[in-house]
Amino acid sequence: MTTRSPLVCVHGFSGSQRHWQPILPLLQAHHDVHVVTLAGHADGRSLPAGQRATVAALADHLERDLDALGIERAHLVGNSLGGWLSLEMATRGRALSVLALSPALGWYPGRHVRTVKLKLVLARRLFTMLGPVAPQALRSGLLRRLALGAAVADTRNMSPADAAAFVEDNLRCSVYFELVDDVVGSEHQLGAVQCPTEIAWSERDALIPYDPYGLRFRALVPNAQFTTLPRVGHVPMYDDPELVARTVLDMTSAVDAKRD
Repeated sequence: MTTRSPLVCVHGFSGSQRHWQPILPLLQAHHDVHVVTLAGHADGRSLPAGQRATVAALADHLERDLDALGIERAHLVGNSLGGWLSLEMATRGRALSVLALSPALGWYPGRHVRTVKLKLVLARRLFTMLGPVAPQALRSGLLRRLALGAAVADTRNMSPADAAAFVEDNLRCSVYFELVDDVVGSEHQLGAVQCPTEIAWSERDALIPYDPYGLRFRALVPNAQFTTLPRVGHVPMYDDPELVARTVLDMTSAVDAKRD
C-alpha cells in the first residue's frame, strides 16, 4: 500500500479549521490531511501566560503542532496569515511544498497597511453587534454580503450556517487586537524559501488585493510561481472549492511525482 504524503492546512487570522471544510473531502482522497488551529484562535491552544500574541509566537506554536503530529515535512497550504506561516515553516525546513493563498504580511509599509487594520477593527465591531443573533441575521443575503463581502467574493456561495460559523470563529479569537497590532505594526521578514512554492492570489480579494498587498512577495520569495485564482475572494475555499482543491493537488502531485 502506497503511503500518502502529509498535507497540512493552515487557516487565516481569526479563522478556524472550519474554513477548510468545503475542500477537505477533495483533499483527503489524495493525502493524509491535517487541519491545524492557530494558537489563540477558536478551539486552538491558549498562549502561555505572559506571552505576547505575535506572528512569530504563532509560528513557533505551529511548528510544535507539526512535531506533535509526528510530521517532519509536509505539503503546506495556507490562507492569509496561514499562507505567511506556511512560508515561515518552509524557511525552517518543514515543507515539501507551499501553496500560499492570498498570503498576508507581504506588504510594503504605507497608508494601505493602516487600511487593513481599520478593516479588521470594523469587522470585529460588526461581528460583535451580530453576536448571538448571527445565525438568524445571516439568513439574509444582504446581511451576509455586508458582513462577509471582504472575505467571500459572492456570499451566495456561503450558507447561512457557514456565515454564522465564520462570525463565531472571529469572536472566539482571544488574541484578536493584540495580533492585529503585530500584523500591521512592522515590516515582517522572511528567510529563504527553498521548496517548490506557489503564491496564488484571489482575483476578487477585497481585503488585501495583490496590488499593493502582495507585491513584496516577488522579492521575499523570488523563486515562487505566481498565479491568479479567478472569480474568488480572500477566503477562496467558499467561493470555488473545486478550483482551490485542484490548485492544491496540481502542486502536490507534481512535487510527489518527482520524489517517487
